Amino acid sequence: MTFYSQFAEYYEAVFPHRDEVAAFLRRYVPDGSRRVLDAGCGTGHYCGRFAADGFEVVGIDLDPQMIDAARRKYPTPTFRCMNVLDAGTLPGPFDFVFCIGNVAPHLTQDEFTRFVGDIAKILRPGGVWIFQIVNWDYVLAHGGYAFRPRPLGSGGAVFLREYREVSESRVRFVTRLVAADRTIFEGDVWLYPLRTEAYLELHRERGFELVEHFADFQGTPYATTSDAGSVFVFRSRRRAADGAPTP
Repeated sequence: MTFYSQFAEYYEAVFPHRDEVAAFLRRYVPDGSRRVLDAGCGTGHYCGRFAADGFEVVGIDLDPQMIDAARRKYPTPTFRCMNVLDAGTLPGPFDFVFCIGNVAPHLTQDEFTRFVGDIAKILRPGGVWIFQIVNWDYVLAHGGYAFRPRPLGSGGAVFLREYREVSESRVRFVTRLVAADRTIFEGDVWLYPLRTEAYLELHRERGFELVEHFADFQGTPYATTSDAGSVFVFRSRRRAADGAPTP
């Protein structure tokens, strides 16, 4: 059983749908778009929102419990239980692709490079690609990080997260859900960080141009000294099949 399968029953309380995230994503969808891909869709909240707006939506996630929950709640999008590393096998093109919730650092640096290459292949010329991660520049500079405790509802449960054993190659992500003196859940996974310049160079090499870089979905300017997140908005620079410039 995977870390996220064990965590699935608490996922909704910890990571609920956020209107500001949906609004941010919608703002960057290119005009005339039809097909949307959510890579690492979890329980499918944002797939459901895009489908309600009339888009043809595909959501992929490696965890079967997440996909089952998404299918039950949102019957319109197409959900597939698959690794994001297989995104290149999906029939394209897509007009808009996003990967949020710090999913990307679950891939090793080599795997993420492959993943971005696949996104470049299935994204139409001029299409938009967004991914959101923690601010690795900040975490790597400080050698560790403990998130603020997150209370869940009125039952007294608190969700705790921390980065330990921080290095340039990998970071141990430790989580606990506690109530009073009792540990309800605990787990850990390895994450694989990259600094901002490495992300930018990797994307330049694969035909993307940076549109925006924010610290959060409210549009706060990114800063290496902030413990907020890192939200990249890229556009494909590829040319259309007929050689015409992309919009």
